[in-house]
Order: sequence, then C-alpha cells, then structure tokens
Amino acid sequence: MVRSKSSIQRVLTWLKKTCCCRRLCCRNNKEVTSSKERSLTREIDDLKVFIHFSYPVNIYKHLFHEEDAECKQKVDELGENRNWDELVSYLKTAGGINSSRLPIEDEPNSLASLYTPLHHAAAGKAPKHVFEDLLKMGASKCLKTSKGDTAFEIALTNSLDEDILRLIEVPESVKQNGESIAIMEQSLHTVILDRVERLIQNNGQQLPQLAFLYEKGPFHYSVPMMYGGFNVKKYNDGIKVHSFCRVVGGSEKDHVIDRNGNITLVATGYPF
Repeated sequence: MVRSKSSIQRVLTWLKKTCCCRRLCCRNNKEVTSSKERSLTREIDDLKVFIHFSYPVNIYKHLFHEEDAECKQKVDELGENRNWDELVSYLKTAGGINSSRLPIEDEPNSLASLYTPLHHAAAGKAPKHVFEDLLKMGASKCLKTSKGDTAFEIALTNSLDEDILRLIEVPESVKQNGESIAIMEQSLHTVILDRVERLIQNNGQQLPQLAFLYEKGPFHYSVPMMYGGFNVKKYNDGIKVHSFCRVVGGSEKDHVIDRNGNITLVATGYPF
C-alpha cells in the first residue's frame, strides 16, 4: 500500500514531537505517562499518572534542540564565571536548576563535569543568599560531579561558613541509606544497559545517580531515541524500575531491585 505524502509527514512530525531528545528541556519536573498498551501478563505497574521529577539527563550537546542546549551551557558558564545574580535570575526564567554543561561529541576536552549551579556556588564561594535561592528553586544536594563530589564536599574543602554547610548538607535519607543506595545503583545501571546500552553509548549519556530518588522522590530517566525511558521509585525495602517505549506496544518491563542489589523481572510485555 502506498501512503500519501501528507500521511508520512504527519507520522514524522509526531515522532519528532515524541522523541525524548526533543522533549528534554530545562524544566525541573513534569508529568510523564507511560504507554497505555496492555501487557501480556497484565501485571505491569505502568504508573499511568506518575507525577515526579525528571532526572537531569546529560548527553551530547547536538542531541538537544539548540535552544535547550544553549540554556544548559549558559547556566554552566554563569556559574563558572561566578555571575551569581545573573545566574539566579536566569534560572528563574529559563529553568535548569540541576542541569550541567553538555559534552560535545569527539572533543576530548569536552567531558561532562556534572557541575550543577549548586556545585558552582560551592566552588566559587558564593554568598549565603545564593545557596538559599538555588535551594528554593529545587537544587539537589546529593548529585555528584564526575569526580564524585557533592556540593557539600566542595564547600567543606573551600572552608565555607558553617551556616552554608548546614544548608547544603546531604539529607539524612541519603546518608542513612548510603551503602544500599550504592549497591542498588549498580543494579539499576545494569537494568538500563541491558535494554539500551548502545543508545547510552551513542548519546554519551551519564547514568542516573540513585541518591536523587531518596532526596527528591520518584523520577523519570529519559533516553533519547528510545521514545520512552525508565521510571524509578521506592518499592518495599528496595526500588522498582518501570521501562517502556511509547512507540512499541507492550514494551513495558518492571524490575524490582532489593537492598542487596538482586534484580527480579516481575512483569513484561512484548520484547523491546
């Protein structure tokens, strides 16, 4: 059957709008709805209404819309240059409170540092009111740089005032579960790579830090060109990972990871 040019164009337009890399932007959170296709087992926890944070994905710059990519680069530049007032003002209008500079493919000197505005504030010894403003906008205290440092650890190294250290100290919910979080994070990465390792590599994409869940709550981790992603939430004494592809009916999978890192596939639809 020959499809009309207009029909093909409508399909291409729809794909463009639904592609994860076209929908990733500087907003802090959003509502994400998984595929409505019914799974074979009818046990899929598809979280049809799943209000949560969108994990701050870091991928190659060219995979974002130019405007969104420049937003992230500008946030990083303002933080690195210690333009605190302009940084806070820009974040209030453009968003991107937990964003970091995007790497450029094939440029060895353009690796992801994963410095968020809060990391820059700690590194640049910003005044207390800057930290307060960033936290009010939803800055994460638990995210680590590519060297493994939280904003608190950077601030401690720079001998910032005690009142600032108290503001940005990693939450107790993260510290108390630190060992288990590290173990479960490795298993979460295994689940993600088992499904979309090639996409992760092609995107130059950083894998999620699970401490974000224990600080902010359930989150969605998008993978460009997967047309879907991974919803992560606490489950019993561990976590549950729901993955899906919006353009493949029955692609859903639910994995449960316990505190010891054991992975169990509890439900699945058609193979992705």
